[in-house]
Amino acid sequence: MHMDLGLIFITGLTTGGLTCLAVQGGLLMTALSQNQAIDSKPTFADATLPVASFLIAKLIAYAILGFLLGGLGNAFRITPTTQGVMQVIAGLFMIITAFSLLDVHPIFRYFQIKPPKFITKRIRAQAKSGDIFAPAVLGAMTVFIPCGTTQAMMILAISAANALDGALIMTAFILGTTPIFFVLGFGATQIRGRMQTVFAVVTATLVLLLGLLSFDAGLILLESPIAPSKIVLTLANPEPPAVRAEWVDGRQEFYLTADYHGYTPNVLIAEAGKPIRLNMVTQNARGCELAFTIPSLGINLMLPSTGTTPIDIPASPAGEIQFMCSMGMYTGVIKVS
Repeated sequence: MHMDLGLIFITGLTTGGLTCLAVQGGLLMTALSQNQAIDSKPTFADATLPVASFLIAKLIAYAILGFLLGGLGNAFRITPTTQGVMQVIAGLFMIITAFSLLDVHPIFRYFQIKPPKFITKRIRAQAKSGDIFAPAVLGAMTVFIPCGTTQAMMILAISAANALDGALIMTAFILGTTPIFFVLGFGATQIRGRMQTVFAVVTATLVLLLGLLSFDAGLILLESPIAPSKIVLTLANPEPPAVRAEWVDGRQEFYLTADYHGYTPNVLIAEAGKPIRLNMVTQNARGCELAFTIPSLGINLMLPSTGTTPIDIPASPAGEIQFMCSMGMYTGVIKVS
């Protein structure tokens, strides 16, 4: 277990930190932007407090999740629907925060996360309690929007079949991701003077962009027809190139490549009432494409970094079967007719 935990830590330190930075990094920047002071340069303690609060809450939340996964297995896995809802909520919150930072309208200032009064009464400085509470809430919230690499660790925690081992696996991984998040967060608190004004606009714009991406990805996971990216793709390419199945032993087979471009091909034509097999081919894949899901069929699995994984789909009626990665970044559809 010691060697395994070391490898898990290194995975978090390298691949995990980078792949999780998109949405979760956006939440960190959102937390910091809500507590940013322009008038004076913070002390080291003041600068690290919100970052540490975010990271500690995130670590605790994932340790608890690992404990539950190791002890109770798939019953505590994050479903695509749950993740979709949370990504929509996270996206909306980041968009509202960006609008507040850009002074679009005063109403957006009322949507900041603030500690309850019973907490502020116990802490002498309300500003200090705000520095702790909002980042902690957002840090814990990241447990509902795991990236592809995190989901691989969650499956490893389930396979451990032991609550303590599950907690240790998730703890080692999250500790590995911590340095890149800490550097990002602490660096953001050190910018002052005229550069802080510029940085505030850049941060707000970045948070807005990440919020829009998170909102769109959440809608994709929920298989919503109004996801902005779906609408744009439909308008830009109303009839995308499609691939028909090959018949092998009475079933329809497709070979799909999963890599950093997504799934290729991603529009498949199949006949109704006949079983389907997707052969997912990976070659040194590392990103979200490995966390493959078909929400409507309850299919969720992690593809190996290299190899061919068959996925059997039972005979289906006419319609569309959408497939995607767990973060909604890469999508595809099986058109059954």
